[in-house]
Amino acid sequence: MKAIFFICFIIIFKFCCSLNIKSTKESIVYQYGIDEDYYSKWSFALTGMELEFNCVNSSVVRTCSIPMDELTAKKLHGQTSSCLYMVRYNFNICYPIIPEKTPTPIIEPEFRPPTKGGNVLIQGYYLVIGASSFIISPNEELVILSKLQSKETDATNLTVSYSGGCGPKTFLWLNNKNYTFNHASPSIQSLSVNDSLVLINGDNFCNVKEMVDIFMDEIKVEKQSIELVDHEIIKLNFNQQYCKSVEIKIVSGGLVSNVFKKEFKPNPIKINTVPSDIGGIIIIEGQRLSSSIKSTPLVKIGNYSCIVISSTINTIECNIKPVPKGSILKDLIVSISIDGIKNDNKLLFSFDTPFISDILITQGIIKINGNCLGTNSSTQIYIDDVLQTNITINVNEKQTILLFQPSIQIKKSKLYLKNEIKSNEVILDSSFYGKFSESYISVDGQLVNYTLYNINQVNYNKIPIIKFLNNITISGIDIKNSTEYSTHTYSFQIPNGCGRKEFFISIGDQGFRSELYYRTPKIRNCSIGINQMIVCNGNFESYIGFYNDDEIQIHFSNEFLKKPSSFDKNSFSFPSNIQNNITEIFLQVCNELSEIYIVDSILEPLKNSTNNNNNNNNNNNNNNNNNNNNNNNNNNNNNNNNNNNNNNNNTSQFDSTTNGKQIYNETYESSDNSFYTSSNHKNYNDNINSASSKLKIYIIINISFFLFFYLIFIKL
Repeated sequence: MKAIFFICFIIIFKFCCSLNIKSTKESIVYQYGIDEDYYSKWSFALTGMELEFNCVNSSVVRTCSIPMDELTAKKLHGQTSSCLYMVRYNFNICYPIIPEKTPTPIIEPEFRPPTKGGNVLIQGYYLVIGASSFIISPNEELVILSKLQSKETDATNLTVSYSGGCGPKTFLWLNNKNYTFNHASPSIQSLSVNDSLVLINGDNFCNVKEMVDIFMDEIKVEKQSIELVDHEIIKLNFNQQYCKSVEIKIVSGGLVSNVFKKEFKPNPIKINTVPSDIGGIIIIEGQRLSSSIKSTPLVKIGNYSCIVISSTINTIECNIKPVPKGSILKDLIVSISIDGIKNDNKLLFSFDTPFISDILITQGIIKINGNCLGTNSSTQIYIDDVLQTNITINVNEKQTILLFQPSIQIKKSKLYLKNEIKSNEVILDSSFYGKFSESYISVDGQLVNYTLYNINQVNYNKIPIIKFLNNITISGIDIKNSTEYSTHTYSFQIPNGCGRKEFFISIGDQGFRSELYYRTPKIRNCSIGINQMIVCNGNFESYIGFYNDDEIQIHFSNEFLKKPSSFDKNSFSFPSNIQNNITEIFLQVCNELSEIYIVDSILEPLKNSTNNNNNNNNNNNNNNNNNNNNNNNNNNNNNNNNNNNNNNNNTSQFDSTTNGKQIYNETYESSDNSFYTSSNHKNYNDNINSASSKLKIYIIINISFFLFFYLIFIKL
């Protein structure tokens, strides 16, 4: 009967009383119509707290309030009894408080739980009047861990168990009011980079990728780059190519993190070596080795500066000078600074450590690329730990290329070299190799024969294919000149080109890497034209296109020009001061050097001009000068004959020829360390010195004759 009455009371009070409830930290205020039933008292049996409403009436409104303080608010929990004064019946009826008529909780400070959840504190007033848990929309229950049935519990500081989340969420109060909260703001604490994987550590990142945005210098990272999002860690694939300082922030659930500055530092990973007494080009490989603003990196090897020649995001090339004897040569720290940002990893460099970086088989000759490869006399080559004693070794001046022709058939063998220090070991397999019928290919393209050796039987009927680095492929044609298929010749139409081209040739399951060389132009003769322009003649028609593409450069003596002033099918020209003592001229075409033209008669036009001026000033000296000139010419002819004899006596390291003043027997190298040939420098330097001495004698004789006739003229 009592229960039925209570239900009726709730229904009547719920719908008949139009309450206006206002709750603050200082008071709880209810407003009723003057004739409506109203709360007169609240009782909290657990804590013994009783709150009586003080009501003030006007003609139409009854205002009932309870003053509030923090001490009182702490005790407002447990079973709550509310006494309703029935105006029409003039008595109080007390039953549990009706949820819809409870005051709206006040949360202070703002509730900002971590996104990962856990046991969190919620603070405020009137949090659990008539309640034992919280509901988060739509139907998530937030369990209150504080013991609401203990009178010692502080109702203004409650611990709840929160499962976590992202973005805004809403509390649904008993009185159908609500409170919307968001989570703690994301916080970046640290950031690390491993290759292209960026790890961001911190708090409150959320765990829903769709609700997380990452910004690098205000540019949003694409969602597909985000590999993992968890509350305390984010993994993303982000390839910061340049060395720079980047500002990073995270927006999670609409909340913005702190701005974290990260220096993406240069990361040198690999470095070559150079001879300490020569120095040379050091190549550093790694990540973020250049700046987005194209500033020049600063490189130091230990205490030695390395002058940067070029830099890309993955490579730095710098030139280091020879170091003094007695210097520390091992385990020098490599330091790189780009726009003030320095590498912090420890890469060590050592001089004089032979290193083999690559091996090619060209025309049956083994070509080793590397650093500190030694000299012709000091370097030893070991194949399968056996010293090779009956081979000729040729090493270029910079010790970056070594050539030798094996004396035995090499199958798959281990190769290394020693030059006081042992190099790294590499695997050499020359059991399958080939040779072109021509040492050089025409720049216009050419049909050439190529012989393959040691073809496996399963590949006898296969078609060989040459593939260049630019992915151009050429299929070979069997010229059917032999029934011996283990060694067989095929023809290939090599396309036009210049310089040196690396290729891969395969037949069936066999293959190897090799190179071919395009023919370079030959200078026939040179002379001085007007305005001291040097004009060189030859057949250059096939090279005009390379001139237009800036692929032709001029070297003369110790000077270098990026491009000839003029270039046509029969000649090219360039300016030069005759005082530069030009001794040799050659072209560089696509980084390959032409045959060297030795200069010993290019001064003749100037000699004739000088003689003509002297003859005009003093006609009486003509006969004497002519006689002297004839003697000088005879001497020059004798010197030329001697030069030719010297040239004919030169021996070559590889197949080559000589032609007049064009000497190309001695090993030369281009800017990219390729081998070329010219004859011994000493021979043509002696010739130039001889020609220079004759010119001096000639001038002295002329001056003597001039003074002699001048004195006679004065006396007369």
